Amino acid sequence: MKKIFSFLFSMSFTGILVIIFAIAIAYATFVENSYGTITAKILIYNSKWFEILLSILCFNIIGSAFKYKLTARRKWTILLFHIAFVIIIIGAGITRYHGFEGNMHIREGASSNTIISSYTVIKVKASDGKQTIEKKKEVMFSPHTANRFSETLEIGGKSLNIKNLFYSISAAETVVTDPDGSPIISVRAVGANMQRIDFTLKQGEDKIINGNGIGFHSVAPDNQIDFETANGKLFFSASIPVSVSQMTQTGSLSYPAGEEIEVSTQNIYTVGDITFAVKQFLLNGKTQLVYSPHQPAMGMATTNALQTQVTVDGVSKGLIVYGKKGEVGKPSQTNINGVDISVSYGSENIEIPFSISLSDFQLERYPGSNSPSSYASEVVLRDGGLKKPFRIFMNNILRYRGYRFFQSSYDPDEKGTILSVNHDSLGTGVTYLGYLLMALGMLLSLFNKNSRFKTLVRTSAKLREEKKKLFMALILAGVFTFSAKAQQPSNREMGKAHISAFSELAVQNRQGRVEPVSTLASEVLRKVAKKNSWEGMSPTEVFLDMQASPEKWETIPIIKVANPALRKMLGASGKYVSYNMLVSQNVPGGYRLSEMVSAAYEKSSNERNKFDKEVMNVDERANILMSVFSGNFMNIFPVPGHDNHKWVSITQLEEMAKKDAAFAQNTIMAYRGAVSRKNWIAANQLLKELKDNQQKYGSQILPSKTKIRLEILYNKLDIFGKLSKIFMSTGMILLILQLITLFYPRVKFTRLKQMSIIFILILFVAETAGLGIRWYISGHPPWSNGYESMISISWATCLGGLILVNRSEITLSITTVLSGLALMVAGMSWMSPEITNLVPVLKSYWLIVHVAVITSSYGFLGIGALLGLLNLLLMIFRNKNNIERVNFTIKELVNIIQITLMIGLLFLICGSFIGGIWANESWGRYWGWDPKETWALVSVLVYAFIVHMHKIPGFKDDYAVSTAALLGISSVLMTFFGVNYYLSGLHSYAQGEAAPIPTGVYVAVAVIFGIVIGAYFSEKKVKR
Repeated sequence: MKKIFSFLFSMSFTGILVIIFAIAIAYATFVENSYGTITAKILIYNSKWFEILLSILCFNIIGSAFKYKLTARRKWTILLFHIAFVIIIIGAGITRYHGFEGNMHIREGASSNTIISSYTVIKVKASDGKQTIEKKKEVMFSPHTANRFSETLEIGGKSLNIKNLFYSISAAETVVTDPDGSPIISVRAVGANMQRIDFTLKQGEDKIINGNGIGFHSVAPDNQIDFETANGKLFFSASIPVSVSQMTQTGSLSYPAGEEIEVSTQNIYTVGDITFAVKQFLLNGKTQLVYSPHQPAMGMATTNALQTQVTVDGVSKGLIVYGKKGEVGKPSQTNINGVDISVSYGSENIEIPFSISLSDFQLERYPGSNSPSSYASEVVLRDGGLKKPFRIFMNNILRYRGYRFFQSSYDPDEKGTILSVNHDSLGTGVTYLGYLLMALGMLLSLFNKNSRFKTLVRTSAKLREEKKKLFMALILAGVFTFSAKAQQPSNREMGKAHISAFSELAVQNRQGRVEPVSTLASEVLRKVAKKNSWEGMSPTEVFLDMQASPEKWETIPIIKVANPALRKMLGASGKYVSYNMLVSQNVPGGYRLSEMVSAAYEKSSNERNKFDKEVMNVDERANILMSVFSGNFMNIFPVPGHDNHKWVSITQLEEMAKKDAAFAQNTIMAYRGAVSRKNWIAANQLLKELKDNQQKYGSQILPSKTKIRLEILYNKLDIFGKLSKIFMSTGMILLILQLITLFYPRVKFTRLKQMSIIFILILFVAETAGLGIRWYISGHPPWSNGYESMISISWATCLGGLILVNRSEITLSITTVLSGLALMVAGMSWMSPEITNLVPVLKSYWLIVHVAVITSSYGFLGIGALLGLLNLLLMIFRNKNNIERVNFTIKELVNIIQITLMIGLLFLICGSFIGGIWANESWGRYWGWDPKETWALVSVLVYAFIVHMHKIPGFKDDYAVSTAALLGISSVLMTFFGVNYYLSGLHSYAQGEAAPIPTGVYVAVAVIFGIVIGAYFSEKKVKR
């Protein structure tokens, strides 16, 4: 027994549990992507085995705290950190079983005190005339799971059981032939409210439809309509007169009450306020649910359904129950052995002890676009004599009596609001306490002299003191200047001063952002020609000349075509084609790519080959160029009095008054003419008139001159593009020199080392300035998309290298390379460097803190990965002549690896928890198992395992740590790239189907595993 408990509380068992936990939730994200969120919750997140796993992990942590004596005073900060995890799990359990969520829909001028639950329930109600009992049970169903449900009730001495036989999404009820079946009819009815209802009736069954009893060989005395069979035919009679009309003819026949009428599937029958038709009649049949997305059922466009079996004292009947999440379940009714039974499935109404009325819903859009900038609900909370007005908008929630109300969505007509409601004050409070204790424990552990982190720091200092043979060499890669190169356009006919003035003209892009023409011109040239300049001409110069002389540019090969086969097909002599080369009168529609574009778009993304992708790219470039020639991109004219500050081009002048439209038309045409004639005096005057017009009618959204000029400077400098090359070259040169010094210790570069630190510090300051300029220009922190996140990771990595340089000089070169690599990735074609507007949810101070901390963690974890790679390479290339020096360097780097991974893990945990708080403030839940959240937790678990490897037998040596540090970064790459571009979720950047994984990724993985295997055999050889 002692051995069992020793294993249960061992670090080895902890590692096993952590790995199982990580694999389970990682797998769940792929289940969710393929089969939906509900399936992932049923199979993993909300399953009993998953809860048991978390309970065992908590039990293991508590037992380990005693086994490893974390209760001692000198280790109390470490205890605090680990116990916090248990508290967080307890908080999650309270949220799971005590809290609930829902939505409240309110129209302007109306009020509500009910919410529709986000969970679904099955409600069963039974009555025998003397007694009525009700029971409900929360359920989750998915078309990809077993969907077992069974419930037994006792009423009047009779046993009632209901169980689910089948679950279907977007379901419709149909009847099919069954030799063992009974007479059955399928009916479609329309009530007085024009609600269409499809239902079936078996022999001996009756149903209540819109308050009217309908039976089939039923003994119910108060049925309004009764069906019966005779000689294989179907008849019915009604308690009131019946009107009969044929589907193919006009006119109708009337029958008195009580008269027996033979049923025809070609007739329509009206009885009181119900009109119905019999779709099908079978003497031997049964009901069956089928998937039917286009057939309404129960009055809804699509709905889900359960095919249940209801049994009372051995007598069974089938009952179809319709319903789905987000809609209150409508009961389906039947009678068995004198017991009236009602079953419903769906969400339920939850009454709250106060009401909220909507005074006004307000939607603000970005100027000139349909993209929401923010939306808000002006509400009044009423509770007895209390009357409290409040404004609810994204990241500004209403809290009252344990309930929290969030702005979730709105009605299409913008006259109603949808509020997300959360009631989980206890679970949230306990979880937040866990967050606080964990953050406090991690922070204090950094200063606790008995902590693992402090031990590693002391070891690092000792290693530096013992290091006598190894000297690092750094060399200055070159002098870097941020002054832009003066443009020397080949076409000197254009006035340089006027080009500069034109670049400052403001233009409104399609997303509503007002930016200088310089930015628009840069984006256009970069997309069309994949260049930052064209034959000595700046983007602004090219863009202006295209406006003035479109005929000339239609003949210039400027559209990039990367695919050789497509170039040959188009008759191109080089890598570029002209616009005119794509237009031909000899093909339908006059466009040579038309059929190829259609064929490419008809394929799924995984089926498209390189030729298809290049056809799509060239088509996009041609369309951009056509818009430039037509002036469609030049939204430079504010529409006077427009309520959304819209600006238009000369192709949209119908939105302006005649006077303003005439000014726009005349001015732009005169301006183009002046530029084409090189009449710069007239062009300058007309350009001034355009700017004055913007100032007069668009000053509310016009950026300041300082911001415009700074954005132009930012475009010219291309700070991050230049830095990527300098970081990479500097880091590689320094790394090579350091390796030379390692293998030839007599070489010394002490002065170069000092100069290199200063040089890299200058690069860091320049990168910081670039981030600051982008922040100022955009008006928000520069980490709202993939491109900005990558440049932020580069910045954090460079900072990490400068912090760690005193611990290990070789780390400086690694971080410099990694910083350049991150900037190089940011500059790739699939990363958009455009400055964009923020969606409403990102307009929060939490964005600054959350993303900054998370990207910082990526920087430190990336450092650990590259140091691990370097260590593995050193293991491979060491020999008997240098083994002592190399082993010493390996040990030094392993120490640095563990320090960087601990810092990275700390930032990652803090960033994830801050993200949870942000989500709680925005959506009402601190954890929703979104793929991004889940993979962030996977990364936490992976690195938690790695930093505890020193206590697991067989995982303590330098090879294991280096390999784990290298392979562990794959979880971060999946979190950042995989989730963003290949999985669906709240953080996803992907649009449409995921693009195939590049071949280079597979090559890189193969190379890395080759290095890992090579290092393994080298290490094994050394230990012999």
